Amino acid sequence: MANKILQISFIGYGNIAKAIAKSLVKEKNYCLKAAAPSLKIGVDAAKVATHNNNLAILTDADLVILALKPANMQEVLAEISPAIPPNCLVISVATGLNLAWLKAHLPKDQPIVRSMPNVATAVKKGATPLIANEFVTKKQKNVAARLFKSSGIITWLEDEALLDIYTALSGSGPAYIFLFLEEMANAAEKLGLKKDMAKKFALQTVIGAAALAQGTKLPFSELRKSVTSKGGTTAAAIKVFHEQNIAEIMYAAIKAAYIRAQELGEDMS
Repeated sequence: MANKILQISFIGYGNIAKAIAKSLVKEKNYCLKAAAPSLKIGVDAAKVATHNNNLAILTDADLVILALKPANMQEVLAEISPAIPPNCLVISVATGLNLAWLKAHLPKDQPIVRSMPNVATAVKKGATPLIANEFVTKKQKNVAARLFKSSGIITWLEDEALLDIYTALSGSGPAYIFLFLEEMANAAEKLGLKKDMAKKFALQTVIGAAALAQGTKLPFSELRKSVTSKGGTTAAAIKVFHEQNIAEIMYAAIKAAYIRAQELGEDMS
């Protein structure tokens, strides 16, 4: 399986599927296909063969990526399950739908991996947790690992319950950073900077801070303290963050995402 060109078929082609596909476009070992009702038959800008019929892209698939909204999953699986090739690895990126649920709606003894990549996968800066069921072979596990390692970091889980926490942290996490960037730039603009420069400097500040954090083993708290001089401008800003209970706000936000991930799974059970 590792020595041939793998056919990867995306069922559903939203943001996450497109991010994964974009990260693989320059890889020579993959043939990418995608199906969704809104797609036209042809090849898209990312050189992915597209179709509006799910069944049309399943023949000879080595790997099927289920990139559907949880609410649509049951109906689509009822349609495609009989057409999934035997021993084909199925990877789900749907929030909340656990391995037991997927097993009940896919063919008997189907190798299944649950994962939760994020949109940064598109620029090879993703973060993906994965968990496999008992039918996934070592070779298939290596295929899944190679697929997502090519676009960022991965971790294999033993406890499936942890996947919902990773969903809240890294799956939804890019949106938190975008919100922070948005408000940093808005604040600078209100104080007098031009919009384009506020955006440019806010973005570069986050990129630079992330690079510094990635290049050291120091905890985030120590990095923060290292640029916070007593009585200085940074200290004045940090004081406001603490007064507004940023720790409680962050915990409440991530907990809300975590609870919602659990609810999505419960809604489908």
